[in-house]
Amino acid sequence: MSELQEKKPSLILVIDDDEAITGVVSTVLSADGHRVLTASDGTTGLELAEKEPPDLILMDIGLPEMDGYEVTRKLKEHISLQSVPVIFLTGQNASEDGGRAFGVGGAAYVQKPFSNQQLKDLVTLALQSV
Repeated sequence: MSELQEKKPSLILVIDDDEAITGVVSTVLSADGHRVLTASDGTTGLELAEKEPPDLILMDIGLPEMDGYEVTRKLKEHISLQSVPVIFLTGQNASEDGGRAFGVGGAAYVQKPFSNQQLKDLVTLALQSV
């Protein structure tokens, strides 16, 4: 089997209600060879994750309908999604979060704005740790 056949692109689900963020993240990660799905709310994000479990989820905290904490709690209830790392991308600072991101199963926490390189590095590290 060739090296290209062995390495399939990682599937990354981006759940964020800010179209500018999902657009930039999708562009940056697609250019790095990842497959990217996006959802603008938690309900849609959950449905997409259940339909096709991603390798990694990038999650906003402030989402319509249910916040990122609740979405993550619901994701972690599914056996097929429990090991999927969730990285929170948020405008909140760490003191506002109070550790809730990690308490619900988040693997990392990145404050917006972030650089494209920071995003790529974090995604690479998270995917290597799975």
